[in-house]
Amino acid sequence: MKKYRFNILLVSLLLLLLIFPFLDYFRLTGLRMLLNVFTTIILISSVYAVSENRRQLILALLVIVPAIVLGWGNHFFHVKISEVGATILRIIAYGFIAYHILGYALRGGRVDAEKVAAAVCVYLLLGVVWLNAYALVDILIPGSFNSAFLNGKDYLYFSFVTLSTLGYGDITPTNGPAQAMAYTEALVGQLYLTILVARLVGLYIANAGPDGAGDT
Repeated sequence: MKKYRFNILLVSLLLLLLIFPFLDYFRLTGLRMLLNVFTTIILISSVYAVSENRRQLILALLVIVPAIVLGWGNHFFHVKISEVGATILRIIAYGFIAYHILGYALRGGRVDAEKVAAAVCVYLLLGVVWLNAYALVDILIPGSFNSAFLNGKDYLYFSFVTLSTLGYGDITPTNGPAQAMAYTEALVGQLYLTILVARLVGLYIANAGPDGAGDT
């Protein structure tokens, strides 16, 4: 098992959440370029995070590399069909990553810092998956939200506000597909936290003996 393999991914996701909005606000760099840079860093670090063996490495590369390539192709050529394809591939890639890391986070064994980092990564990845889902809905059905000028930062904000069920109401979905995405994300976020806490507490209790030999 590679130690600290989730730390780079976790740092990359936190950078997206914490630094990207500030850089956009102060206009320190191009927003589209910046979002692609963050996306590339997250996807590359994900290859290392989910690759426990050669087979998983090859599968991760087959899923993640096309998302990176088409994402940059869309950045330079600005073709709508390319934007749709790039967004779909990102959804698939992030979903693939979250699924594999979730398997590790819920796996039996001692609850340590690595398992906690993996669990946090999955939660943040859920927000990133829905970020791209909102963008896709808005591309395919213009006007899906109450603002006509949403960008990557806005989808990021709305996704995590919805995932955490804060619901400020400054950005709202205006049609059925967008609304379905929003309440599904809120539901998944709450279920994930409930199931995750129960599982981790169960693992901690099972492995809290003198030799930590228990498992579930």
